[in-house]
Amino acid sequence: MTIDSNTVRGEFEKKAVVWSDDRSGMSVELHLRGQVKPHVSFDPGGFISLWGAKGEAVRGRVEIINEHETPLKVIGVDNDLPDRVTWRLEEVRPGFVYGLEVEDISEKAGDYTAHLTIRTDNPKKPRLTLTVRGEIKEK
Repeated sequence: MTIDSNTVRGEFEKKAVVWSDDRSGMSVELHLRGQVKPHVSFDPGGFISLWGAKGEAVRGRVEIINEHETPLKVIGVDNDLPDRVTWRLEEVRPGFVYGLEVEDISEKAGDYTAHLTIRTDNPKKPRLTLTVRGEIKEK
């Protein structure tokens, strides 16, 4: 039995029922319990909400946390909406914790969704996606 750990974090328990043609034991329950530890995680999560009025300094922040003993390097950040958001990256604990601040720079009101793709030197997690949801109103 395998588990797709892309959508599982932390403690988990899964169950599978296996059926057979053996009349004395037609089914058997298999239980799998464990913990999934991500290679790299966002704190508080992989989503930032930017709510405010046009012209205000509307910001959000996440920490990028390397969950392994070997250092991780962020080698770049790609922004699919550069006219709406800008970002600033700082090393909090070199190789292990980065702070990523995102700021709304919209020149017009409206709602948007942006994606920041964080590129790393970790072959198991070369790209991380942070979703930025903006709701900018007129003053």
